[in-house]
Amino acid sequence: AMGPQTVFISLGRGAVVDEKALHAALRSNAISGAALDVFEKEPLPHDSPLWDDEKLLLTAHNADLTEDYFKLGWDTFVRNAESIRASGQPATEVDKM
Repeated sequence: AMGPQTVFISLGRGAVVDEKALHAALRSNAISGAALDVFEKEPLPHDSPLWDDEKLLLTAHNADLTEDYFKLGWDTFVRNAESIRASGQPATEVDKM
């Protein structure tokens, strides 16, 4: 079970996340945050309550498909892995909350 210090991250398929339950968990502080780049319905409807949830990081699904996309992604992964190994913190940490 996820606890109050949990940050839920979904990069898979939008249909596997119960968005209503996720929103309720964020509002009730059952979890501390979440990040999504896929949604049940894409694009995310303008009236979705997820837009206004300050504990939720929303990103565009595959918004940067360029010639060097995979190399840049791999380089970032390696840099973060090395940084976590050395200091316990990722090099590209996002502090939204």
